[in-house]
Amino acid sequence: MVELLAVIVILAILVTIAVPSTMSISNRIKKNMYCSKIDFIENAAKLYGEDRRKQIENKGGSMTVTVKELVNTNYLKKDHDTEPFIEDPRTKESLDNLKLTVNIKNNRIAVTFDNTINQTCEK
Repeated sequence: MVELLAVIVILAILVTIAVPSTMSISNRIKKNMYCSKIDFIENAAKLYGEDRRKQIENKGGSMTVTVKELVNTNYLKKDHDTEPFIEDPRTKESLDNLKLTVNIKNNRIAVTFDNTINQTCEK
């Protein structure tokens, strides 16, 4: 009986050590996936802006685009076939309505996010 109790105590200690570290790994993976999506969105917006350079110049040097527009114009691949097309892996919230401003600075296309993007992805 004492041996069984000792085994249960050891297993309980192992579980209390393993569960938090597993959760930490999971959260880190979700954060990395989110940051990768933000990078893909930024690159897609740059390509979108490059293809529409004349339009941007005609609009005073900047243009606003949403993630949904990037998906609909095939600059960005969908996560899902139904809405939301692109979602935040951390919260499962939609990123479809995220707005980006495409600018021309020093004759190069630059992208800024209109909404507040989590600072965890800063380079």
